[in-house]
Amino acid sequence: MGYARIMTAYAECAADMLEIENIRKTVKQINKSNKRAEMRHNYHPMTDDIVTFPQYYVKLAGRYGRNNPKYNSTKANQGCVPLADAERYDVYVYQR
Repeated sequence: MGYARIMTAYAECAADMLEIENIRKTVKQINKSNKRAEMRHNYHPMTDDIVTFPQYYVKLAGRYGRNNPKYNSTKANQGCVPLADAERYDVYVYQR
């Protein structure tokens, strides 16, 4: 399973939130295109093999900022920061 870290976005920056939406829309279009190509290949009368094209999804991982009043050392050490408490988001694209 592969993944790629795309960017770090600030929670209060409107431009970063729009960029995340654009990334989500792009991944959605890639998945649709791969699904169509898969169907076209697998149901073509001249092919005898079945192929599966990769599907992707976008995941946000929250990070506490410096001097964040919502900082919880227990959750931060476990690596899980709720998005509501995060100051920054790391944007990842994973392959299913």
